[in-house]
Amino acid sequence: MPLKSQSIIEETKLLGIKMEERKYEISREMAENRDNDTEKALEIRAEIIQIIADSFRQDTKTVTDRIIKWGVMTGEQAINYGVALDESLKSTSNIRQILWRNIEEIVFANKVSIETIFEVARKIDPLLDQAVYAYSTAYVKSYKEVLDQAQENFLVLSAPVVPILGGMAVLPIIGGIDTDRADVLLQTALRESAKQDLTHLFIDLSGVAVVDTLVANYIFKIIQSLELVGVQAVLVGIRPEVAQTMVTLGINFSEVKTFSTMQQALSNYMTKEN
Repeated sequence: MPLKSQSIIEETKLLGIKMEERKYEISREMAENRDNDTEKALEIRAEIIQIIADSFRQDTKTVTDRIIKWGVMTGEQAINYGVALDESLKSTSNIRQILWRNIEEIVFANKVSIETIFEVARKIDPLLDQAVYAYSTAYVKSYKEVLDQAQENFLVLSAPVVPILGGMAVLPIIGGIDTDRADVLLQTALRESAKQDLTHLFIDLSGVAVVDTLVANYIFKIIQSLELVGVQAVLVGIRPEVAQTMVTLGINFSEVKTFSTMQQALSNYMTKEN
């Protein structure tokens, strides 16, 4: 591969200097809504212009690392500010156009050779592609983390242990039970049993429409874990149709205290207490 001529090297350096001189001007031009533009947003856009300008004077790896870091940072910030991914990606086309329009002005003003323009294109376009890829990857990763956190919060809220009498509380379960929710139910039951100093925990299944072998195993695990810490688990509210399905599947809760309603369970234990 032939060595670059000295004139190309000098012209690319000149382009970098000129880009750096007008980076804030270009950054303002990139703002989609200038009335609501912020100083921080201005600096973030100016940073990518600075990186592009430095690419004409620095080695490829250093600049690539910086552009990836910039893409990751802005992708994470987009999630924090609730910016849609498709909206963000549309703006990248606008950024390219504005960058190239400014480069065109600098090229004509300084009579830069066509060879230098090709050299600049070989640097800029791959860098912008790297920025978009890093941005998109970071955005999706952060979005997944937000969803996972929201799901975790929902699961915790869907497993309340409600105190009803001294040493007694109820754990109402509504809807389906999967592995993630079963883990949260177990952790919550154990934590709240210790926190509330429980002797009995009533597990209300009236809101559970389906109890198959997998769900039954989850419930058994909760019951056995509670027994290990000295808490008696009591099942209440099993629907007739659910009970029939359990019999058909061979699911046996005969060793566990069960009541058809919460009222029956409370009456039974209150009588014992008295």
